[in-house]
Amino acid sequence: MRLLTPLGSPNRIAAMIVATLMIGAMTSGCGNKEPYVKHASVIDVNLPIKKDDTEAKGKTGLAADKPKNDVVTADVGVKEGGGVVLATAEPAKSNGTQEKPKADPVKNTGTASTQQKPAQKKTVQPILLQKPTEPDVNYISKQGEKLVALTFDDGPDSHFTPAILSILKASKIHGTFFTVGTQVNRYGTMMKRIKADGNEIGNHSYSHKDLSKLDRNQILSQIKQADVLINKQAGFVPRIVRAPYGAVSPLLRTIMKENHRDLIGWSVDTRDWAGSSVATMRANVNKNTHPGGIILMHSFGSKLDNTVQLLPLIIKDLKNKGYTFVTVSELLAAKANHKAKK
Repeated sequence: MRLLTPLGSPNRIAAMIVATLMIGAMTSGCGNKEPYVKHASVIDVNLPIKKDDTEAKGKTGLAADKPKNDVVTADVGVKEGGGVVLATAEPAKSNGTQEKPKADPVKNTGTASTQQKPAQKKTVQPILLQKPTEPDVNYISKQGEKLVALTFDDGPDSHFTPAILSILKASKIHGTFFTVGTQVNRYGTMMKRIKADGNEIGNHSYSHKDLSKLDRNQILSQIKQADVLINKQAGFVPRIVRAPYGAVSPLLRTIMKENHRDLIGWSVDTRDWAGSSVATMRANVNKNTHPGGIILMHSFGSKLDNTVQLLPLIIKDLKNKGYTFVTVSELLAAKANHKAKK
């Protein structure tokens, strides 16, 4: 027959104490540390190296950023060219709550995932100008003859241009019209009249841009587009060119020389474009015109009523002073012949 030990007996108490000690020994090695997990992490290569980040350092000694949950990151290597390559490790098993890496793992192929091939530059085809097809002009001035050229920019149009043409025709003289491509495109019939009346036509760019601020192909484009339109309406490619605003650069001079074009300026600016009075412009012309001079006026604009009034007055004044009116090309030819005689 088996005897039961009373609940409070010394043997019972001793047994309970032994059991407690055994349970404590079994649990003494357990702790609350996060699991050691390796995964890829994006890094900032400019971060300073920390002394306590030895586990995250790679061969280059660069320290990886610590994730917010203090999960240890993988080794990091830096390849030539500055690209970052992340070496990944298998994550340790967890309770299924581990945060997935924000970046996809990258295989170490020797090329960084963020590295891109340099974009290939597109080859820009150079613009070529057609050689001038304007008929050659030869003008031999008489001994002591005083020549002057009247020029008109920015046209043609349907208002001021025909009025100017009528005055020139009535005075039995010719002028030179530096035409803008966009205007030529709109007023082709007026271009034909300019030519039919014996006047000269020059290139004043396609859209009146400041050519001194453009690169080579942009300059060539402005000249070529105007050439095409002038040729369509007048039947030739002009030799003479006037830069809008008179703005000239070394590049523009070079391009004109390469393409056998004469870059034309002026010696007297009437300032008709500014709405100057007839009296002011007349005084300016009479005071500043000299043999071989080129007078600047306009045949299109918003303030040219005074130009139409001025024109017959200065024609009369200059004729009285013994001047002969010629086109720009005739003036250039006369100067060339004069030099040849020396």
